[in-house]
Amino acid sequence: MKKQIMAIMFASVILGLSACGGKEQETTETVPETILIEDPVTETETETETETEDPYAVPEGMMRSYLTGEIVSREVGTRRPYAIMINNIQASLPQSGIGAADMIYEAQVEGGITRLLAVYEDVDDLEKIGSVRSARHYYIDFSNDNDAIYVHYGQSKYALQRINSENITTIHGLSGYESSVFYRSSDRKAPHNVYTTGEMLAKGLEITGLSRDYPDGFTPRLLFNVTDTVPEGGTVAEKVNIPFDSKPYFTYNTDDGLYYRYQYGEAQIDREEETQLAFKNIIVQYVKEESISSQDHQDLTLNGSGSGLYITDGKAMDITWKRADDSDKTRYYDADGNQISLNPGKTFFEVISDSKTVTFE
Repeated sequence: MKKQIMAIMFASVILGLSACGGKEQETTETVPETILIEDPVTETETETETETEDPYAVPEGMMRSYLTGEIVSREVGTRRPYAIMINNIQASLPQSGIGAADMIYEAQVEGGITRLLAVYEDVDDLEKIGSVRSARHYYIDFSNDNDAIYVHYGQSKYALQRINSENITTIHGLSGYESSVFYRSSDRKAPHNVYTTGEMLAKGLEITGLSRDYPDGFTPRLLFNVTDTVPEGGTVAEKVNIPFDSKPYFTYNTDDGLYYRYQYGEAQIDREEETQLAFKNIIVQYVKEESISSQDHQDLTLNGSGSGLYITDGKAMDITWKRADDSDKTRYYDADGNQISLNPGKTFFEVISDSKTVTFE
């Protein structure tokens, strides 16, 4: 190519010299177009590498919830949750505000009935939560497992003993400040008509001096998968029957991967949202249980270890639970001794006597 260019330039010079030696003639001069010739560039050299965005990256100002593993704002996720005692006898149904809970515990109290402990990360917009009932001493452990602020209206003598001896500060009724934190609804009969709100709970913090900041050195007790993971093996669990007197059960919906809850022969719903309670995970914890009073107060052995089940995505797998003492937190392990990772979403904890058995259909 360079030789061709040089030849053209040489010929142009010769012609120019010939023209100068002859008779001057009128000519129309044309100026040639300048063309920049570059070496060809391969396609790979023109490509620029584009970094692929991580679809599981947490956006700025957000975090994965300690309670659900779902992405929430840091403002919400770094606040200690409330753990609220919820009435669960038939006369109290349907409950209010319970659909907003991030996790729920169920255990037996006197006379074969159960109560629920609803754990909330965010109550700011809740205008009715309840009905709220009295504390039982083992529900304090459920609350402490999540570093939560325990909320109740009254308490059994066993719960009061623990609250006093362990210097546990709670937000509670029958306290002298209950009218600032709780109210009675006119559409229910006492004692099934005590409710609270997000705004009133904030007032309870002011009165008690409690903080929603987690303690220094806090580490979350639960592990979560980044994406939904179906357990390998396990037992098919499309209907999960819980052995309480109210005959609660869950049915698995393959469309959204959630377990929908029923009790007393009908769907359990949130009265305010008019939606059925649904959960991504169910954890069954079998414990030693015994009656300790003539009023049939129950006691649950929550320290030590025992068997259980982790249920998600239509499968149930055997697990073990461990908790060294009252200052420890309950964790759950697979057959190989590894702490299990839950799928992101809400979890329902069923704490059941080891003399009973959860069944599947």
